[in-house]
Amino acid sequence: MELFIIFRESVFPIFVIIIIAVIFHKIFKPDTAQISNLALYAFAPVFVFNSLIGHRISLIDFAQPALFMLVLTIALLVLGYGISVLLKLRGGEKTSFILACSMMNVGNFGLPLIYFAYGEEAIAYSVIFFIVFNIPLTTLAIYLSSNKASIREALADIFKIPILYAMLLALLFCFWQIQLPASLNKGIELFSEGTIPLFIVVAGLQLSNISLKWAKRFILVIMAGVIIRLLASPLLALPITTLLGMSGMEQSIAIVQTSTPSAILPLIYAIRFNKSPELLASIIFFTTLISGITLPGVINWI
Repeated sequence: MELFIIFRESVFPIFVIIIIAVIFHKIFKPDTAQISNLALYAFAPVFVFNSLIGHRISLIDFAQPALFMLVLTIALLVLGYGISVLLKLRGGEKTSFILACSMMNVGNFGLPLIYFAYGEEAIAYSVIFFIVFNIPLTTLAIYLSSNKASIREALADIFKIPILYAMLLALLFCFWQIQLPASLNKGIELFSEGTIPLFIVVAGLQLSNISLKWAKRFILVIMAGVIIRLLASPLLALPITTLLGMSGMEQSIAIVQTSTPSAILPLIYAIRFNKSPELLASIIFFTTLISGITLPGVINWI
């Protein structure tokens, strides 16, 4: 009964919006790329800026989350690589499997989930984890997907994402204790409030583009990916957060937000560099679907 309540209050609202977005896509065929860019380049930076200045976050607050991101990402990469060897995956299939296991949807899925599960007071923590886990998503994921991309080129991609500049600007405002004019602050807050529902809509639009015709061929691999992403990840996150001294709400948010489905962004890279996008798309779909069962369990567990 308790798991059902958690599902109803925290996970179900996300799936309702995703289903609406999927239906909307099937009927009207909107330009998903343009809507994704709107979310990434306009709403996300404003949301990050508003959340950080609203809670007076400092640079030191990023230290533990950044270290957590580094350790967990390495652990998932090693685990994903090891299982891919056991499954005898090669080339693009190995790359897609590793990315599906190690890159989680901390934004489109994680931010709304934390908001519904823990409320407004949890937003500041979830934004920090959203920012730090976007670093491997916009660098390492590209590097692994492309045989030609250099480390320098991959790192340069960070500076193309306005979230970074919004974070730095907010930190400066917090450091110098700059107060925005009331009218400007209201406009930013109002704009920011649309970010979470828009993120879920983007996830639904992107999921509606996924084809599952390859799912039967990769069934064993998909099952392995689901287990690593949705079960192994929280089991690894718990001892890591404990060792780093995290506790209370911060620890809970760290574990839950990194127990979300596989990230959708690497699928774009897989398509661009022809790294078995069918396999990655299948794992993204099934981790998203099955997370409706696993996430309430994780929230209840911690």
